[in-house]
This record gives sequence, C-alpha cells and structure tokens, in this order.
Amino acid sequence: MSIGGAFYALDRYRLRALVIDPSTVPGFIRSPAGPDSPSDSHTVEQAWDVVRTLLPEAVDGETLDETGGLGCIYLTAAHVERAAARLAQRDVQALVGQFTGEPAKFAELYRARAWQDGASELAGLLEGVKRFFAGAAARRDAVVFYIA
Repeated sequence: MSIGGAFYALDRYRLRALVIDPSTVPGFIRSPAGPDSPSDSHTVEQAWDVVRTLLPEAVDGETLDETGGLGCIYLTAAHVERAAARLAQRDVQALVGQFTGEPAKFAELYRARAWQDGASELAGLLEGVKRFFAGAAARRDAVVFYIA
C-alpha cells in the first residue's frame, strides 16, 4: 500500500463545516462534482513528504485530527493567499537541484530516492502546487491537504 497526498481547494465557508466535524473530510474529498465538493484538487501522489519539505508554505496551516487519514492540514483563505504569494517567489529548479544534489540530507523522506531519480517529474509536481495555490488564492478558496 502506498501513501499519497493531495491538495483540495474549497469554499472558505465550507471549510468551517469540515473543521467542526473532521470525520466528514474523506467523504468531502471523494464527493462527485457539485456545490459541496472541492472546487479544484492537485495530487502530489507519493511525493507528499518531499513537497511538504521543499515547499513548507503549502502546508503552513492548522492540523485537523480525526479525519481517518494519515494526516490533514487546512489553510484558511488568508493562509492560502499568503502561501500563494510566497510560493510564487520560489524557484522550483533551484529546489530540485538542492534536493538531488544533497541526497543524504533528504534520505528520510518518504520515497525520496524515487523522486531524486525522477527529478523532472518532481519539478512538474512542484510547479503544479504553485499553480494550484495561485488559482485557489484568486478564488479566495481555503485548502485542505490530505494524506491517505
């Protein structure tokens, strides 16, 4: 069984309901398209740990317990706006270069070796996170980062 992570954008008012009842998070992220489902999502698959380490701005929110997953962090619309601004300043190629150039420093991350060997794929995932946050900030969405 592999561990995967994804970001989910949602209406900032919908976030309040998830915080009140965290057990509803899995159903929310798996709901079909509609007014109560995520407005956008971006999977980072098994690179969740690497993304969390290289782009800490993307997970600079509050921990949400009792979701049934391995981890869940939520970011309010204000958090998302700040994260998007900081992420826009990050140079993905420099981050990937650091990650692949210092493998021992990142060896304890989940599947680090696979992402060091697939650096171009990792760069694409990191760029995708930046685009996801830019879109969520433009919509004034909140974000849930869920690891299952």
